[in-house]
Amino acid sequence: MQKTFQIKGLDRARIYPLGVSLEEEGLRISAVCNGRGEEGIILYDRKHREGRRIPFQENCRIGSVCAMMLTGYRDKSCSYLFYRGEEVYQDPYCKRVDNAYGYGAPKPTPPRCKAVGEPYEWGSDGNIHIPYEEMILYALHVRGYTKHRSSGVKRKGTYAGLTEKIPYLQELGINMVLLMPAYEFDEVMPENNTAQTMEQAVLSYTQKLPSPGEEEEKKQRINYWGYQPGLYYVPKSAYAYSRDAVGEYRDMVRAFHRAGIGVAMQFYFPPEMRSVEILDILKYWVLEYHIDGFHLMSASLDMALIAGEPLLAETMLLTSEGNAHWGAAKTRNLGWLSDGFLYNMRRFLKGDDNMINQFLFHVRENKEELGIVNSIARWDGLRLMDLVSYDRKHNEENGEDNKDGVDYNCSWNCGIEGKSRKKGIQELRLRQMKNAMTILLMSQGTPLIYGGDEFANTQGGNNNPYCQDNETAWIKWNQTGMGRELLDYTKFMIGMRRAHRILHSRTLLRGIDTLSCGFPDISFHGREAWRPDTSPASRCVGIMYCGFYAMEGERERECFFYIAVNMHWQVDYLGLPKLPKGKLWTYSASTGKEMPEIEENASSQEICVPARTIVLCTTKDVPVETEKTGRKKAKKNKGG
Repeated sequence: MQKTFQIKGLDRARIYPLGVSLEEEGLRISAVCNGRGEEGIILYDRKHREGRRIPFQENCRIGSVCAMMLTGYRDKSCSYLFYRGEEVYQDPYCKRVDNAYGYGAPKPTPPRCKAVGEPYEWGSDGNIHIPYEEMILYALHVRGYTKHRSSGVKRKGTYAGLTEKIPYLQELGINMVLLMPAYEFDEVMPENNTAQTMEQAVLSYTQKLPSPGEEEEKKQRINYWGYQPGLYYVPKSAYAYSRDAVGEYRDMVRAFHRAGIGVAMQFYFPPEMRSVEILDILKYWVLEYHIDGFHLMSASLDMALIAGEPLLAETMLLTSEGNAHWGAAKTRNLGWLSDGFLYNMRRFLKGDDNMINQFLFHVRENKEELGIVNSIARWDGLRLMDLVSYDRKHNEENGEDNKDGVDYNCSWNCGIEGKSRKKGIQELRLRQMKNAMTILLMSQGTPLIYGGDEFANTQGGNNNPYCQDNETAWIKWNQTGMGRELLDYTKFMIGMRRAHRILHSRTLLRGIDTLSCGFPDISFHGREAWRPDTSPASRCVGIMYCGFYAMEGERERECFFYIAVNMHWQVDYLGLPKLPKGKLWTYSASTGKEMPEIEENASSQEICVPARTIVLCTTKDVPVETEKTGRKKAKKNKGG
């Protein structure tokens, strides 16, 4: 048992990193101080279970950092908090937190920080580098993904429960998961909304007990999403099934890596936070947790500084902030997630005027120096199923009189607001969701799917369930027939994209014949081949990819892809380009139930595309004689 220790200042060379750790010499403490009143550390150990206050020594202060060593201290079970006068708060640089509270439980005192942890055996595991063009990105909420009773996992709502879903993600074709905030934050929202300083927001839990009857009078509100400041070096303890959140999180990452799936995380940083601090946090997660990517959310980000860090050269660095400071990255680690694709493609799907040019732009948008990440539905808005079921948001359960969330979602309810048993409405909604998945997965940018959208999960029209830790926001795994059909279709389209390089090119498709093969890499078509209709009233277009521009030896046999898109409410026709000798057009998939027809004229072919339908055609290789015979038979049958 610990008997005594001595306090001495640290050498300047040992001040960093900030935090508390148990070393061979004793307990090393390095903390940021503001110099206002008495400050120090409260140690909880076997000898002082109620805590012992040890003030920071003036001779241990360098600038605003207090750095000292408790020589001879050996208690590995110790935990600690910092204090400033009467205020007690957590160490913002701590690496572990005592998992003493369940999710949503009030915290009359802040969870204690842990000074030391057992070393983790990673074995041969390392970070996974997945280029943007190869990535199928899948966003999810750690708790909500498996919390519902239909999830089929034993350890619901936890890192361990998420690990149980790896076989499903493999079957779906996912190779990178994006976790909504999973660093340590207090999910219980404060009752008042008064402005706080950065220091208060990140560090402070005041040690104040609720007044008698206060808990009965006020219902605790939950910040389910977690987009707020927190302890950025620690995995969220309430998402762990065991008491060891750090070890369970690492187990999860290692299991995903063994399955060939990368792990990325979302981080929210307040505007005041410096980019150098953010950089330290990201490097820690890459080194200590083998994280493969980040989605950074902040009002001010120096992405040039962050992307220039050599350690992050192969780490996905994604942002959607319009005022981020960009620079020329040495490697293609920067990524951009904008609202342009999301809103324009939604408007195109529901048949708005003057959207054909925006559609064609987003289909081929790609940059050599920057990853373009596309989404049609994600965490902050309507689910894919709700986009085709509601014209208006339905956020009444959030307790804000339906005033929160985006008012205009570019959605269309297909004729009836909310649930419907009408077969025609259900079929149209399924077709529209398939159309959305096809557009997302056949566009050149990196596709981002929000967990559950692949089988028509719904939030009942709530487009802002930030405070809904319940069935509204949880993923419901008991799919309907519609959900199962959408899931099978999504698997097929992901497999198609991953199997053919031309559908996810590393570089921008230029629309010209740079190979002198008779075909450009990408081309657009209208009622006549090679002549697209881009007028304001147009809602129908054909897109052809030429696989010659992505062939690797003889591996890619189906060299051409033709995507016939008709978002009009009536049947339309598109011209099919003439293929090289030895190749014939053949159907691969359709978002509708109708079997479209390929009609052959004397000099060209055209396809009849049903209303609000996308048809995918590929090519097959045939002997030249067979090809000629097939064409003659088609002409004879048409004439007869």
